[in-house]
Amino acid sequence: MRNKKVHITIIAIFIAIISVSLYYILTNPINLGLDLKGGTQIILKPTERDEGEVTTQSLDKAMLIIMDRIDRLGISEPLVTKDLSNNIVIQLPGVKDPDTAKEIIGKTAQLEFRLVEGTFISIKDQSWDIVKFDPEKSDPNKGQLIINPEADRVILIEDINTLINLGTVNIIAELVTDSETGELTLVGPDLGANEENSDTEDSSEIDTGINIDPEKVMGRIIYNSETRELLLVSGENEEEIGEILVDSRNDAATLVGPALLTGDKLAKAIAGYDTYGEIRVALSFKGEGIDTFAKITSENIGRNLAIVLDEEIKSAPYIKVSIPDGEAEITGIKSIEEAKNVELVLQTGALPVNLHIEESSSVGPTLGMDSLNKGLYAGMIGFILIIAFMFFYYRGLGIFSALGLIIYIIIFWGILAGIGAALTLPGIAGIILTIGMAVDANVIIFERIKEEIIKSKSPRIAIGDGFKNAIRTIIDSNVTTLITAAALYRFGTGPIKGFAVTLSLGVVISMVISLLFTRSIIFMMAGIPRMAAPGFLGVRRRSSE
Repeated sequence: MRNKKVHITIIAIFIAIISVSLYYILTNPINLGLDLKGGTQIILKPTERDEGEVTTQSLDKAMLIIMDRIDRLGISEPLVTKDLSNNIVIQLPGVKDPDTAKEIIGKTAQLEFRLVEGTFISIKDQSWDIVKFDPEKSDPNKGQLIINPEADRVILIEDINTLINLGTVNIIAELVTDSETGELTLVGPDLGANEENSDTEDSSEIDTGINIDPEKVMGRIIYNSETRELLLVSGENEEEIGEILVDSRNDAATLVGPALLTGDKLAKAIAGYDTYGEIRVALSFKGEGIDTFAKITSENIGRNLAIVLDEEIKSAPYIKVSIPDGEAEITGIKSIEEAKNVELVLQTGALPVNLHIEESSSVGPTLGMDSLNKGLYAGMIGFILIIAFMFFYYRGLGIFSALGLIIYIIIFWGILAGIGAALTLPGIAGIILTIGMAVDANVIIFERIKEEIIKSKSPRIAIGDGFKNAIRTIIDSNVTTLITAAALYRFGTGPIKGFAVTLSLGVVISMVISLLFTRSIIFMMAGIPRMAAPGFLGVRRRSSE
């Protein structure tokens, strides 16, 4: 009586699981993977910082960070791998907003704090305009600067806000073109130069006919096409003394000094609103970062400190007092979604290499719905043939095998729908494989039951001994399969991992159904005389003699 209650409880639990699975199947359609549905493919070209070489270790670390970011976006079964050119290839099945994915995945998340040296403006007659900065521009002469071709002068001023609010300006230097080398050169406000042929035919060049006093030269502007950086270097040894970056608030070309503090000292980043309702990302430093930040703020009171994220100035607060607690914030963010994206990339850590989007495209399905339907049709035919074989060879026990397989498919499909997994071709292969493995478990159990029936044992005792003798073999075979699946998941990528997941999930589900549900339903039916007959259990008359 006690065993009967246990079996009834097990059957009731499975009925509840089946009901939940059917609910998810009907309400959450299965997502298709890149090979079946299409999606977005992004190719990222890596370049090492500080002109170093890209190593295998740095690429592997970058790929792990990218995978972490993709997981936080909730994208199912992505593929992140390397091609022959060491580019990072990312495939995102069914992505509806590829622009957001590109912005988050490709962000280097290199957070830096640099002192603002000044902002470039152009002067024409009595008017002035901000010199713009285009990160995508690659002019070999002027790099990423967008200069008005009709401008009389291009100067570097100390504080753009003072010019805007008060109309006064403190000129730090002037940007001119060296008449001998043709390079952009930053010189002191007093050029100490003799103007010759100041009216040039090519007005896009800046003060081309000027002989520059070497003592007034502050540095040369060079454009690194590999890293896409616009640098200010010293004239003699080309040591970097500054970099021109874009100010995201007004697209102005801004000269900043070397990085004084980086994001590797960051403890946490939290997106939200400040007390005035302005969107910001609050930053907290740890360990040495607290002391370094306190030193920076105490030694540079009265200056602007640029908060730079991925070569872009997000904000440049004015330092009024020393900040000893290591607290800062990024402002000037347009939306809370952008702030959360900044928080995400800072929390996952900075990429060890700079990544530039080499290619971004929408990828069509390699199989299409026609091929998918044919694959499912073939799977249905295989399922029917398996059931027919089980009926033919095991008679009445084939009914329980068919019922177990149907329940397996419902539960498996319900789990995939419930977790929002993307179904790929390798995933389908894993499902079909585990259907066959579920039948293998039934074959072992049914053969053991037949052996016990032949020994003239009663149906209930034969069923109990049959399951008891089969359970070790079933567990051993399934555990070895799970070990193989774990190895595939650990060392595989993208679709291979998808195959490993579906294989593992299918093995566990099929084993639980075979050892619990099938056993309980057979025990319950064994009480019916007709179903307890040897012929119904697949034992032929000559085998029982």
